[in-house]
Amino acid sequence: MPMTLPINTNYHDPDAQTLLEFLPQLQTLTPGQEEGVAFLRRFLRRKEVQATMKSYKSISILSYRKLRPVSMASVALAANIFCDIRKCSDQPASSEELLEILSKPHVQALLYTHDVIAKRDYDIGNCNSKPIQLSEENNVKVVQLVKKDEPLGVTIQQNEATGIIEIARILHGGAAYRSGLIHVGDEIHEINGIQFTGRNPDDMANLLARLTGPVTLKLVQRQEESSPKRASNIRVKALFCYDPKEDTIIPCQNAGLPFQRGDILHIVSQEDPMWWQARPESQSEGMTGIIPSQLLQERREILQELMTKKEVSNRRARSVSPCKISPRISRSKRVKKVMYQAVQHGEFEMGDIPTYEEVELLKPDPDLNRPLILAGVSHVGRNELKQRLIGSNPSRYVDVVPYTSRPPKSYEVQGREYNFVTRREMESAILARRFVEHGEYRGHLYGTRRDSVLSIVESGRVPILTPSAKALRYLRTSEIKPFIIFIKPPSFDCFRDSRLKYNAMFTSEDGSARTCSEDIISAVLAKSANLEGNFGHLFDSVLVNDDISRATEELIRLADSVGRDLQWVPAAWVE
Repeated sequence: MPMTLPINTNYHDPDAQTLLEFLPQLQTLTPGQEEGVAFLRRFLRRKEVQATMKSYKSISILSYRKLRPVSMASVALAANIFCDIRKCSDQPASSEELLEILSKPHVQALLYTHDVIAKRDYDIGNCNSKPIQLSEENNVKVVQLVKKDEPLGVTIQQNEATGIIEIARILHGGAAYRSGLIHVGDEIHEINGIQFTGRNPDDMANLLARLTGPVTLKLVQRQEESSPKRASNIRVKALFCYDPKEDTIIPCQNAGLPFQRGDILHIVSQEDPMWWQARPESQSEGMTGIIPSQLLQERREILQELMTKKEVSNRRARSVSPCKISPRISRSKRVKKVMYQAVQHGEFEMGDIPTYEEVELLKPDPDLNRPLILAGVSHVGRNELKQRLIGSNPSRYVDVVPYTSRPPKSYEVQGREYNFVTRREMESAILARRFVEHGEYRGHLYGTRRDSVLSIVESGRVPILTPSAKALRYLRTSEIKPFIIFIKPPSFDCFRDSRLKYNAMFTSEDGSARTCSEDIISAVLAKSANLEGNFGHLFDSVLVNDDISRATEELIRLADSVGRDLQWVPAAWVE
């Protein structure tokens, strides 16, 4: 038989002791539940449980007595006293001490508990009472909050028809949200006894920002109170940078949430079609901030693009050439743009306006490695980093050789730089949808075959690709699931010094080698900045190639982490 030890606490409650004495009998009646009985024994011996049981019995005894509290609104009374003292210009030392006492959280919590007990809100029987139908005149509620060093968590607006200030939005996690007493649409008439009917909303916002301690709000409810909606569990990757201080149309700049491109955000509420509520994924608690919704951001970008085109059109109209006929450019000097195509397999293709992308965590699969894509411009060191990564572990990392219809150059080897095939062979494979991406440049076809990538993945190795930037969006599919690393050049001086240190040579399109020059460095930096601006929302990581040895170590570490750690990927990639 298990022993029943006495309760080791100052609150020796006879009822708790009775329950403990019954536990051996309970264990006999329920064989196989020893763990549950042991849990109950530990639970009943806790000091907190003993104190709670004693407090409950004391309150239960008081409920049968004819005791009347002196006041049922001690929080409001303390708040009024607090405000009256602060209004006085000359305050003695005793007043300062009283203000400090009333501002303490423990005192405010004690006053709040007093009001709850005085109003008998703890009485379970009140839950069965019928709701009281309030008239419009009596539809007034007084909300008492204790505001610490945090915003109240609401945004306000002025009703254009009535001129009354209303609650426009309640931020999840804030003091107003936690209270459960304030709702969207409530009219704010008074704050700590100060009338705000017909006044400027900025005055109220400034007051709420300054107030600390007890805050009493007199509200008029103009709509039926609905139960708070459950928070959303959507996570998105931000595809643009946002600073609320630079946003001229945000309802409240102080309530805005700044973020950088690539940040993971937890969207808590999408009730407002123009302004979502979100918090950084790394922040599990606290008040949310507001961010522009996808619809608002797309409209803003479209408007900005139209304004930019209009400005360019106006500048061109002002600088029309006096010549009636412009000189023609010979076809030999025209460069045909690379036009990539892809098979999307019915997947949603990201639009031209990057806003947000819904993401989920992908668990690494030891049998299916994610391909690595090294994105970047020419002469930034992608190929050197690729060869060093493959050399660090040739049995794991494998180069994916693309296909082309152009003839090989003198220094190129079949199957090393490219797989050289005829144009007819490539066109047949393209029609058979065997390429994950393909395009045409200077009259020749280029592309990456699907089986070239998947065969390496199925063999348990990691494919390494260095495609053109315009092919990234087409390789970024649920079938391939690549991890895209942007190889970024360092600053001008660092770029020049690091290339001179290793006597770097740049290969031109005709195959000739050229030494490093300031013109080449400036062109690389400009092209890289343009690439990052246009495709940066597709990158999973950025690696600065300031020193080839250090960058190689960082690339190896990053490649290892892809196969080991959880990664945020588009939600469509997670089955």
